[in-house]
Amino acid sequence: MRGQLADHDLVAFVADGSRLPRHSGIDDRPLQSHAISWQSPPSLRVELEQADGTRITGTGIRRGVTAIVGGGFHGKSTLLDALRMGVYEHVPGDGREGVVCDETAVSIRAEDGRRISGVDLSPFIGPLPQGRRTDHFTSDDASGSTSQAAAIVEALEIGSRLLLIDEDTAATNFMIRDQRMRQLIGDQQEPITPFIDRVGQLAATGTSTIVVTGGSSDYLSVAGTVIAMEEYRPVDVTERAHELVPLTGNTVGAWPATRGRIPLPQSLNPRRGRRERSVRARTRHELEVGRTFLDLSALGQLVDESQTRALGQALLHIHHHYLGEHLDVAQICAAVLDDIRSEGWSVLTQDRFQPDLAQFRAFELSATLNRLRTLQVEPAPGAVA
Repeated sequence: MRGQLADHDLVAFVADGSRLPRHSGIDDRPLQSHAISWQSPPSLRVELEQADGTRITGTGIRRGVTAIVGGGFHGKSTLLDALRMGVYEHVPGDGREGVVCDETAVSIRAEDGRRISGVDLSPFIGPLPQGRRTDHFTSDDASGSTSQAAAIVEALEIGSRLLLIDEDTAATNFMIRDQRMRQLIGDQQEPITPFIDRVGQLAATGTSTIVVTGGSSDYLSVAGTVIAMEEYRPVDVTERAHELVPLTGNTVGAWPATRGRIPLPQSLNPRRGRRERSVRARTRHELEVGRTFLDLSALGQLVDESQTRALGQALLHIHHHYLGEHLDVAQICAAVLDDIRSEGWSVLTQDRFQPDLAQFRAFELSATLNRLRTLQVEPAPGAVA
């Protein structure tokens, strides 16, 4: 089903009859009591073919910008969570077996305090006071807006075609800037270009966005599709939304070209005491490599500690084989995944028995590498679109 999305000009699909609500915030089983099955609005209903040849109907989410709106507790974030997990296949009985999205979808959020190393933030953040440039920006304690801008640029660096954003976990001053504030604080005093001014450009270059918004109408002006959640039921309110807030074009120029980043050899030291190579996954979102602690809590598409364990082994593999080879982050991630596909898990574990490893994507590997507080990079020669 996922392989058919592009043929239908879609980035995601939610099958009719799906049960999206979970048992609780800490229990990922499907909600059993009072569960409401998904039923597509006629205007968004499409039909795909399953592996056994049978046809299945559901809601198709088109390329471009899609806004998910609705009152609190009506299922907006539940839908986005289901789409976020749509990069994986689900076991029977999960309720989301028929929910798929573009395999390059990346969940984006603000992450106060994270480290950023040499990221080109200039599409979103212009020159700072005292003339500080942002085209090779490094910070040990990034703000919410800066960290969210970095997360988007890092996802695009690896080739994401779909960004998933929930206003609940986003930086408001990065997402929108209303007209009164624009009048009060002129563009010459505000270095941040809000995401709403760039989201249309990204769609034009092939990267779609699905954004959950309930507190502001701004994204209605750039969304080609608007889905309202009403008691966990989807309603196509695109026409009504555009009557209230007409569609607008891009407010800034073309999406700028950016350069890749080459990690330097001193970025990672896996030694801990007498051990030359030490790695340990504390939890699904906590990893230790050498004496370096990585907080992966913002990686919303990690689903099991076995993936985190494998990511730790992948960092050791990168340190041993690829740092110092003048490869950028995207090239390194692609090389690691190629090594696993061609040689199996033993390529990461050096033939030592290492139980309970699970496949990860290039996006999670890149995100893990980017959260090394010891990461140092230099710009790759030339520009990439």
